[in-house]
Amino acid sequence: MLRGLFFCVLGSLAAGTWGCGTPPDIDDGVLRVAVAREPLTWNRLLASDLVTHVVTDQLHAPLIRLNRQTQLMEPALAESWSFSEDGTVVEFKLKQEVRFSDGEPFTAADVRFTFEVLHDPSTASPLVDTARIDGEPLMAEVVDESTVRFRLPRRTATVERIFDSIAILPEHRLSQSLADGAIAAETGIGAKVENIVGLGPFRLFRHVAGQRVIVEKNPYYYRSDEGAFPALDRIVFEIVPDASARLLRLRAGEIDLIENVTTDGFQALSTASDSGVDDEGIVLSDLGPDLLTERLWFNLNPDSPIDDRKRRWFGDVRFRRAVSLAIDRVTMAEVAFGGLASAATGPVSIANHFWRDPEAKPFDYDLDRARTLLSQAGFTWKDDALVDADGEAVRFSVVTTAGNEQRERELAFIQEDLARLGIEVIPAPVEGASLVARITRSFDYEACLLGFTLTDPDPSSEMALWLSQGPLHLWHPAQESPATEWEARIDEIMEAQVRATDPQERKLLYHELQRIVRRELPVIDLLVPHALRAYGRDVRLLRATPLGHVLWNSDEVEVVRRENAPN
Repeated sequence: MLRGLFFCVLGSLAAGTWGCGTPPDIDDGVLRVAVAREPLTWNRLLASDLVTHVVTDQLHAPLIRLNRQTQLMEPALAESWSFSEDGTVVEFKLKQEVRFSDGEPFTAADVRFTFEVLHDPSTASPLVDTARIDGEPLMAEVVDESTVRFRLPRRTATVERIFDSIAILPEHRLSQSLADGAIAAETGIGAKVENIVGLGPFRLFRHVAGQRVIVEKNPYYYRSDEGAFPALDRIVFEIVPDASARLLRLRAGEIDLIENVTTDGFQALSTASDSGVDDEGIVLSDLGPDLLTERLWFNLNPDSPIDDRKRRWFGDVRFRRAVSLAIDRVTMAEVAFGGLASAATGPVSIANHFWRDPEAKPFDYDLDRARTLLSQAGFTWKDDALVDADGEAVRFSVVTTAGNEQRERELAFIQEDLARLGIEVIPAPVEGASLVARITRSFDYEACLLGFTLTDPDPSSEMALWLSQGPLHLWHPAQESPATEWEARIDEIMEAQVRATDPQERKLLYHELQRIVRRELPVIDLLVPHALRAYGRDVRLLRATPLGHVLWNSDEVEVVRRENAPN
């Protein structure tokens, strides 16, 4: 997964006191969060979906981080950093006496080790393309125990942002795993809890498969010398696949926060008063358009196990344009999302004001033009059904997130809209982990509808999406060389924008990329939902923004139970 972008598919406990049974009594130090599924790994370098990002961000920490509220880089494990005069060397001074969650010291050797892990082919990290400049891997040099240096092939405007998503791993725990090529397995969900060691505000305490993940305060957290950080004793991630059940548990006071509330859920809670707090003590917040985009795309991978005939349909840009023209985005936003979404204008969210192409307009809805394009591509109609030049009826399946009622309703709109062209769309809901595996590993799908969100609006965060060799080049990932001229041009643009130091030059390059994507439609951008938050009134100091998940500042969050508050 690329930096900043991921799939939206959504005092210590004594050992043994909380297993598969009822959670303990709730106190001020416990935050209860409902998530849609289990994380896919405990390793932040391998995270590719929202839930995994949320959980692993509690366990691990980077050298420096992007403050999602101020949009400025700030110290984390590094107390300071500086560039050489020519901008080709960056040096980090690490904070002193920092320890991993198992009490072992953190040093520059762990930074060097982390970048070795990141670039090792056996790790298969989705972040690897983000940590390359001009194709050269970013590697760490140990200057001394508390100083680490990176040499760059040239000055770049975005190198600091790379470090925000690269969590530092413990060499003392994982050096043999790297030697064995087993990093992914030995930091995966099946690993022993005590083997998951990090530098984040919390450490893994208990994982009850299919039920919950419990993290507890890391007593060695690097911010502990600044005060009572983290403020919470524990975070309990309750695994609640059904969106309605998550809503009911929030209303009942059984959880404090829904990480990613749906528009359905938000509307159901909207008995709120003008203060934004409803009569059940739930705080509702509509932050406006999100950085999340709902996307439809076709599988163009020549090595995928789909029918060659369908690959030919999907590979014809006239077919993709016809599909886009047949989708009524405005009505979909109004009905499927209750008005809490906007029609997309391209691959960059309308919330990303700085980088979005100002000339991008809403996509047209025009069935007549769609039919003309299909005719030009050799399709005809028989008994109102679209058929190809061989008389084969045009039908394809669309995988999407099982149990996500909003996305299933969105797919029903697509199904109905494309039926007007005589195209049969077959919904194929798939469970989250299996869905990610299909689109990133087996490529066993025809088309996919999914949401993507950014935690960093800078174009450099999307290297693995737009580069043809990238692991998340959705329609045809990990190409040895660009399959088309326009993909080659996108490669040139992405490399050029990350090399440029002038923001205006970078903007113009990125605007060109957006126009290519709108023309070629390797992904069909549909909607930009609003960033919606819902949490209990007992939760304090959440600094929610559309940029990043709601627990990005989890070390500051507090829970003050009203029943425990003094009179």
